[in-house]
Amino acid sequence: MAGGFECFSQKTLEVLVTRYGKLKKYEVFTGDFLEYKLKGQYSYRRDKITNLQDSFIVFKNDSVIKLSKLKAVRIKKNVHLARTFQVAFTALGGGFIFLNTTNNLINERSPAVDPLAVLIGGGLIGAGILIKQINIKRIRMNDQNSLKIVDLNFNNLSEKPEN
Repeated sequence: MAGGFECFSQKTLEVLVTRYGKLKKYEVFTGDFLEYKLKGQYSYRRDKITNLQDSFIVFKNDSVIKLSKLKAVRIKKNVHLARTFQVAFTALGGGFIFLNTTNNLINERSPAVDPLAVLIGGGLIGAGILIKQINIKRIRMNDQNSLKIVDLNFNNLSEKPEN
């Protein structure tokens, strides 16, 4: 306990992506949700990670998966600005259609639902959905991309190794 704070090490799942000669690292921690696809399957699963062992991932539903069985993973990048624009565009699209229709009903205009307003609102909603999809990193496991579990246990650093 240093300075009144107690520190614990946490195991992390590192997804290493090599693209155009550059290495990029994404970290997934215990307690995070992981979207993954197993070899031989066509759909993604989403489970909460409870523990990371040598080459296994343990999920909340007590299923255990070996790292070599993973075909692909999805990682959601938490970019605050992109998330803000996604919510804003989606809400503004629905709000624009609602306000235009309400205005047409109050002023007794025909048709009540204006096709141009639906087109503009649909475009805004589509832009919000597109921003959401752009914010998801899809990684296939191959020679250039790999997974590894890192255990940062610094408790035994002051001890001398046994020969």
